Amino acid sequence: MNILVSGGGTGGHIYPALAVATLLEKQYQARILYLGSDDGLETELAPAAGFP
Repeated sequence: MNILVSGGGTGGHIYPALAVATLLEKQYQARILYLGSDDGLETELAPAAGFP
């Protein structure tokens, strides 16, 4: 299963998206691709959580 997750701007949007992505990855062995802006906080947080 491939899933595209998008969210950014503030931690209030990014952290919940990363939590859901992590759950989907673990529970369903999903491949996650995180889509965000080029200069938002998600540029650092998504890769740190293991999502390209």
